[in-house]
Amino acid sequence: MDDQKQRYLNAININPNDKDALFQLAAALNHNDQEAITLLSGESITKEQLLLKVILLDPNFANSYFGLAIVISDENRESIILPSGQSMTEQQLYLKAIECDPTYTSAYHNLALTLPRGATITLPKGQSMTKQKLFLKAIECNPTNSKSFFNLALILKRGESIKLHNGQKLNKQQLCVKAIEYNPTDSHSYYILANSLSDGATITLHNGQSMTKRQLLLKAIECDPTNSRLYFRLALTLSNYISITLHNGESMTKQQLLFEAFKSDHTRSSVYKEIGLSLLNNKQTITLPDGEKLSRRQLLQKARQFRINLPRE
Repeated sequence: MDDQKQRYLNAININPNDKDALFQLAAALNHNDQEAITLLSGESITKEQLLLKVILLDPNFANSYFGLAIVISDENRESIILPSGQSMTEQQLYLKAIECDPTYTSAYHNLALTLPRGATITLPKGQSMTKQKLFLKAIECNPTNSKSFFNLALILKRGESIKLHNGQKLNKQQLCVKAIEYNPTDSHSYYILANSLSDGATITLHNGQSMTKRQLLLKAIECDPTNSRLYFRLALTLSNYISITLHNGESMTKQQLLFEAFKSDHTRSSVYKEIGLSLLNNKQTITLPDGEKLSRRQLLQKARQFRINLPRE
């Protein structure tokens, strides 16, 4: 057991009703693998049970409702029974957290994520809110909430803008720049911003740095080297046999970037198509990362095959 957990456990052993220690211990536990901890009394208790105990001690403890919402969301459960006997869904738990703390930025943000576009939800004070309004409220509560800026950017179409609580109007690109300002290591913001740029265009980040589509994708890969989609998008900016240097100094051609995308997702029609198009003629062959040797024609056939087999919405 690490020192942090032991410290909270010691506090609970001294005072079993120390709600702050109970909550902090719950926050330190991993619910995904049903991690449990044994109290001095011999009782074995999980993250969920600790959060429920905090609510029993203080029914207005907003963080516990939020924590329970995360638990049932991650476990794909419909609801959870509170100590009062009341059953609550993920949405209801976020609403309860907001009722207990009307400035709870993460509760507004996560509640927004549960709503489909066009849907509304009523807050405890009777205010009807859309997905967009909830993200705006999250930013009002915390103007440095990078995730809410990013998710607002996803909602907006090119050419649209949105007005923040302070009167500032921002478009899709400006929202991405804000998200990067408050979280410079979020690969998704760089990716969405890159996709919003036309070839040859540049955009200036909050720090004054001017970046092209290609540079943004390189930065996204630096932040998340495991995201296959980033390698694919970067490959599309290159012509055949042109190489590019990644942040780690590795030089890669278009084909090598496509191979990186293939390693993580070898069922994408577009990856097979682009690898096929990178070959000079139908007779030329290439060996894929999985060892399969295919010609241009076979790669394009694979691309069509996977496209046909895509699930319909």
